[in-house]
Formats: sequence, structure tokens, C-alpha cells
Amino acid sequence: MKDLSALKKGAAFIASMALICAGFAVFTHKDAGIDAAYADDVIYLTDNPDAPDVYMTTEITPEALVKIYDRLGFEPEGNVAVKMSTGEPPNSNYLRPELIGDLVKKVDGTIVECNTAYGGSRASTAAHEQVIKDHGLDTISKDGFVDIMDSDGTSLTDDRAYIEIPVPAPKSGTSRITQDYVGAHLANYDSLISLAHFKGHAMAGFGGAIKNMSIGIAAPTGKCWIHSGGTSRTNPWSSGPTFQEAMADATSAVSDFFDGKVVYINVMNRLSIDCDCNGRPSEPDIHDIGILASYDPVALDQACLDLIQQADNNTRFLNRVNSQGGYHSLEHGAEIGLGSREYNIVDIDNEETPTEIPTAPPTAEPTPTATPTAEPTPVPTPRQQATMTYADGALTISDLVGDAKLIHASYTNGALSGVEITDAANGTTNIPTRSGDKFMLWSAIGEMIPISSAITVETGTVTEPETTPTPTPEPEKSKTIVVYFSATNTTEGVAQKISDYTGADMFELRPANPYTDADLNWNDRNSRVNAEHNDPDRHVELETIDVPDWDSYDTVYIGAPIWWQEFSWVIDDFVKNVDFTGKTVVPFCTSMSSSLGQSAQHLAAKSSSGNWLDGMRFGTSATETQVRNWIDSLNLD
Repeated sequence: MKDLSALKKGAAFIASMALICAGFAVFTHKDAGIDAAYADDVIYLTDNPDAPDVYMTTEITPEALVKIYDRLGFEPEGNVAVKMSTGEPPNSNYLRPELIGDLVKKVDGTIVECNTAYGGSRASTAAHEQVIKDHGLDTISKDGFVDIMDSDGTSLTDDRAYIEIPVPAPKSGTSRITQDYVGAHLANYDSLISLAHFKGHAMAGFGGAIKNMSIGIAAPTGKCWIHSGGTSRTNPWSSGPTFQEAMADATSAVSDFFDGKVVYINVMNRLSIDCDCNGRPSEPDIHDIGILASYDPVALDQACLDLIQQADNNTRFLNRVNSQGGYHSLEHGAEIGLGSREYNIVDIDNEETPTEIPTAPPTAEPTPTATPTAEPTPVPTPRQQATMTYADGALTISDLVGDAKLIHASYTNGALSGVEITDAANGTTNIPTRSGDKFMLWSAIGEMIPISSAITVETGTVTEPETTPTPTPEPEKSKTIVVYFSATNTTEGVAQKISDYTGADMFELRPANPYTDADLNWNDRNSRVNAEHNDPDRHVELETIDVPDWDSYDTVYIGAPIWWQEFSWVIDDFVKNVDFTGKTVVPFCTSMSSSLGQSAQHLAAKSSSGNWLDGMRFGTSATETQVRNWIDSLNLD
């Protein structure tokens, strides 16, 4: 059993860290309309006896999983559903049967799941059943049967696939949706165990108990309903604050459906920034943390995020959460009465209720030979309520703590294009921005602790001075080229920005048989893209792969949209058959929701030559600044 004596403090730890920080950096791009990425109190651990308990063990074993379940004292009734993700092939981070099998068998539980709404290997019942067998989940589920709860339906809107359940009236605020469309077989169960793998998510920011109970239990049409915030039952690609709120509402509906006979368990291992719906997820940066469990889904997810904040190498994970406004689902869940963001931690390894979050101990340190001196009582640092404003020809930022100052900003062509903040300890930081963005000021020392509420960039009515742009000298014969395929003009937009900044030539890869709008209908399981994806021998012939004067180029940017977590197969012929010897190859891709994952490495593996660099993924509205910052980071000539 692990020694949990090395504990980190919560709010006091945050205050002491903030106190020693003299400088700040700006954490960029928070979508307008979503509240601050972090609420005022960063760590929600409390000693309030009325707050819900979150049980925790740092052991991640079958025995520990059973132990934490037993500690909950949950007494399921009737048929028991165990909701988990069955995992997208070929290599997602779903919870393995070797880890969860003892618990599933102990409760005589049936693993339940629903088909996906976005395609992939689990979009149809027959294909999903094969995935379940391949992953060995049928061997641990009751009677060897994993229940795909929407399997009676044959299409996205087939009403045999789902039942409609109401969202209970919120205790305060307003629900985003008033009904939820869940897999029809949910009606066959009397109790529910949410068994979630905690991880990042490209559209939700993170996935834990709330996502498992909402998107996970919804039939495909219900998934679309939640994603769109109650405006569409056929479009699964929406995200943002309405999506976050609808997830909390749907979780409330499922909890109410079971009349409270629900318990929630999150396993914090393989902490990738990508969801288990991604068959080729990014490798984790964060070490495994443990298993947490609670009767309160909000408290459970909040505790997991608090642990992520205190983990090493957490930058990419927190960026993923913040880029999608992930905390908003917890804010809304607390508002409607789904649960509490405050919680107590019960360390089941030592059976005590600490006022600190247990963490796995660091590597062994020498035993001190002297009695350590007592830690000084931290002095709280006042919080900032800073606002960045451009109006009447002046840009100002107010109420900065310490000696941090705004020393420069530029506002050009209707957009805030740059901000420079300086302080004695850290010098000057140049931050690219956009008008309308929200910002957080962060400490520059230690664990990147946020110490301010959101800063909203506001614009006034301005008249831009007329300026004569400095002419850019024409480059000599270009040795850089951008090769790209673009299905909806999104990738072409990024390719053009690369060309504009580098002076590169452009070459478009065109299918001999162009794609139509109907071909690109992801929701039609009989469409061309779905048929090609499901065909292991798929091949798309290109008009040509012969690039004029190819040997003159020494740097090649190659781009395509992401389809099913991989670079579109349309560019395969080019990559496989063109000689990249002596060239630096820089992949880039565009996607509304999928992450880069290992897709760039897989694309490089299809080529037998060239020096392939790490790839870059851009969203559907990539800015010129984002593209330029990425190119600059490559340090290419």
C-alpha cells in the first residue's frame, strides 16, 4: 500500500504560490460566451462536512476498483447496468476487461453502450458488436452479452432506437434541454454504475462522469441533440457552452430516471488529451493518478480536474480542457442542482478524511536528519479583476497585481493583433490575440496557477489611421511548396495562409472523381466517405501527382482534412509514390473536432523517404496569427 503522507494543500497552496509570483503570462483564446476557464476558487477541496465525499485510491488494480466500490456502500437493485465506453479501434484507451472484470462480475452487471452518431467502427450495431468481442468485453458482462441500447433502430432517427426521458426542473437557473433521448434498452435496468475512463476530449474538453452519463447513454439522435444544445437531432458536430450545459442537463435526466440508484467511478489512468472515441489517441503526458468514486458526478469530475491541475506535465491536458470551455459543464451542473463543486476527499488507502488531495508520492527522497521548520502561514494575494479595453483610440488594462504592466498593443483592421506585458522577473511577453477573446492572467512560476478572473477584450468604435504598408520584397525562386487536398475549402484556407507567409508555391491534389456535398455527408452511412472508410482496399485516384519542378523544392508542407482520426486517404497515392529524398516534409491538417493524435506519424510511415517533422492540427477557423506562430516555431529557413 502506498504512503500517502506527502500531500499537497488546496486553497492555501494556491495562495502561497500566487504570493511569490511577480510576473504573468496570458493564456490565450477563450471562446466568447463561455465563462472563465477556472472559477474563482481553483481547488474545490473543502472540510465542509455537508459537502459530498469523493473516495480515492492511488492504486489502479482490479482489487482497488472493487475496494473503492465497496467503500461507497452502494446497494444496487434489480438489473444492474454498467456504463462504460467500448473504445474505438485500433488502439484507444478504453478500460480493459482485466481491470474492470472483477467489479462487473461482482455486481452481476451488464455492460451497456450506444452506437456512435459520427461514423467510425461503432456506428452500426453489427460493427459495434465485433469491436466488443475484439476488446473482450463480452467475456465479463452478464450472460456474455453487452447491451447496445439503441440496437433496435436502423437509422439515426428511428424511434425504436431511443426513449425520451424528461430533464427535471432545475433548482436554479435554466436547463438548456428539457428532454433527453437515451438508448431504448435503458428501460430494462433498475440501477446504474457509471464506470468512466477520465481523459481529455476534443469537443467537451474532458470526459468523465458527466460525459459518460450524457453522451454515452444517449442514442445517436440524442447525442446530436446534446451536442447542438437542443436544436438538432441529426448534427453531431456542435460544441461550445450550449453543449456543455446540455451534457449536465442530460446527466440530471438519467440520474432522475434511476431515482438516485446511480453511482459514479472515474479511473484516472492513460490520461491522454484524446477521448476513447479516438482509435489513435495522443500518448499521455501525465502519470497515472488513481481511482475516484462518488455519488455526486459534479464533485467527482471536479476532484479529477483538481488533481490534473496539480500533476506534472499537465499543460497539454489543461489546454485541451480550456480550449473547449470544459469547466462550464461543472458550473452549469452545480447551478441546476446536479451536484456540488465542493467536495471532501476520503483516502481509502489510509481510511481517513484529509483536508488535502492525496497524490502518489514522488520518488524516494533521503530521510531528513533534522526536524523541519514549520511552514509559514501563507498570505493571500488579492485577486485581479482586470479588463482590457480598446475604445476611443486607446487600449488599456486595469488593476494588474505587482509590477506587471501593459507596455504595447496593436489594433489593426478591426482586430486586436498583439499585446505585450512586462514585469521585472520575467521580462516582456508578446501575446497574439483577437478582439472578443477572453484571457486569464497566470503565474509564471511553479504550476501555472491561475490568479485572476477572465479578462474580456472589448472594442469601441474606432477609426483606423491610414498607413502605408511596408512593401514585402519578392522572394527569389521559391524552394518551398504547399501540397494539399481540401474537401470543403477549409484546408485550402490554411494552405493559402502558409503560402502567404512563406512565399511558397501551392499545388492542389484533386481527386479524378471529385467529391460532391452528398459524398461528404458523414451522417449518411451509405455516403461515399462512409463507404470508402469501411473499405480496407479503398483507393482514390488523383488527377495527377506530378508536381512541376519537384526537384527544386527542399521544404514541403503537406495538408489534408482529418477523417476518422487520420489524414484523408485522398492524399495516400501522393505520399506513397513521390520521392521526398532530401526534403523536409511538414504535415498539417484541419478538423472540426478530431485531434492530431498519431495521424502525422502514420502519414509519414506511408512514405519511404524524406525528413518528416511533427504535424500540426488547425480548427475550422484557423487565424493568420496561429499559422504564423506555428511556422515560426519550426525554425525553418
